[in-house]
Amino acid sequence: MTAICPQCNHTNDGKRYFCEKCGTFLDRKVFVTNVYEGYERKLKRIIENMTHIPHENISWDKVIDEYVSRIERCRVLFDVPEIGAKNSSLLQKIDDFLEICYNPEFQIAFVGTIKTGKSTLINALLGHNYASMAVTPETAALTRFKSSRKDYIKVSFYTKDEWKKLWASRTSAADAFMREYNALGAESHKDKWVGYEEIYAEIPNSEIEQELKQWSSSQCPEHYFVREIEVGISTLPDILPEKVVFVDTPGLSDPVAYRSEITKEYIRKANAVFVCVDAQKLQQPEIATISSVFSFSSHNKNKVHIIATHLDKLNNPNEDWQAQYAYLQAQLIGKAFFDDPQMAARNIMPSAAYIYNICRDKEMFSMNESLSLLQFGASFGLISPQSEEDMFAAMRTISDSRDKLMELSNISRIRRVIVDEFAGNYKTLLHDDIMAKYKELVFALVRFVSEEEKSAADLIETANADISKVKQKVEEHRRNYDTVSRSREQLAAALRTVEKKTQDRLAKILSQLEKVR
Repeated sequence: MTAICPQCNHTNDGKRYFCEKCGTFLDRKVFVTNVYEGYERKLKRIIENMTHIPHENISWDKVIDEYVSRIERCRVLFDVPEIGAKNSSLLQKIDDFLEICYNPEFQIAFVGTIKTGKSTLINALLGHNYASMAVTPETAALTRFKSSRKDYIKVSFYTKDEWKKLWASRTSAADAFMREYNALGAESHKDKWVGYEEIYAEIPNSEIEQELKQWSSSQCPEHYFVREIEVGISTLPDILPEKVVFVDTPGLSDPVAYRSEITKEYIRKANAVFVCVDAQKLQQPEIATISSVFSFSSHNKNKVHIIATHLDKLNNPNEDWQAQYAYLQAQLIGKAFFDDPQMAARNIMPSAAYIYNICRDKEMFSMNESLSLLQFGASFGLISPQSEEDMFAAMRTISDSRDKLMELSNISRIRRVIVDEFAGNYKTLLHDDIMAKYKELVFALVRFVSEEEKSAADLIETANADISKVKQKVEEHRRNYDTVSRSREQLAAALRTVEKKTQDRLAKILSQLEKVR
């Protein structure tokens, strides 16, 4: 049994409700016009869109190019408002997948609570102090560092809708935030910067630090309204090849929940995450921070690295770190953390970025810097003054131990991990990550289609049931009509009989009256 489409003459299986080629309903008599025409138009629009999908070739990987083309065809379904509105989370996953395929970046996120030394560590890895290391918290806006042929800074601001959401997300811990906001008179700057167009400026490398401070410093009212900063640097070491990006994130414990959500989203999307915790205070709050990062990265625990910062601030950096390291290993092995001791041993590292940076940048050290270097070196047996005179002599010659102190800071090991595990192999890792996301997306789409198919089948079954009921009602009305019609005919016949008898009786009476007269 077949059905010919009245619109395009395509031959369809007789069991189909609509044409597989153009979407026209095949049996209009089954449906009420104002019910089916809306669906018919939607089906035609979907089919039309699926045959004319704009696609930009992805030259860097032909396999991913084919997968993107498939996902784009699926994406058309979500352009139907009723479908897109019901499945906004799946639609967001599709858009995120397409974005990373068309604009591939290998993102290494640096995460932590406020003042855990993220910026100092990033500066050590970048080879220069670009990010502010002031004693007050500086990173309220997410900051991205990437290699570029030209030095530049790009600043984007919150839209009005984003600012409304941010403002409404202030938690009960936001009192200090509000005091600082009011003290800087930030409210008087809000109308200028909220919704402001993106700023892009090419600047000399020597001015990046100052320019970045203007937009990220907690002392500048403008920083409240900055959503994201991107810094392009022309003099980066091999640790950051093209397409590899360092992301300095706002703190996870930000009193403004909206900003913390931005960080959480970056953790989910990041290809590698370095969690900075203060080596001086590794307690349950720090474990909770690490736990939250693992919860966002449960599909790939190996991408999470724990960096215990401020190693140089421990009373005895060498011995104290061994105790802290044992504590972290005990806490961070299990179902919610690293899978085994080997993974934990590989991915937990200390750092003394401050020591590394001053050794890298300075020929002569101040008194405080010399004392810090002396204490740090002495802990590892590098410098062993036995008297006050020995100590002053060691301070005068500490620059001779510069290379060894930089090695003890552990920055070189962290850099090797980034280069060997990530940056040096980022194309393969990025490809694998995209493939994993594609498989997850296909699974979600198959489930979505199955649910929609079941929903449609239920709807058709219900519609068929309703049509049967309508037919039953029509048949009942027809029988009732026939009964009434027969009754009407019988009544009419009876009336005609009565009328005839009455006329006959009346004629007889009139005849008798004539005789009497």
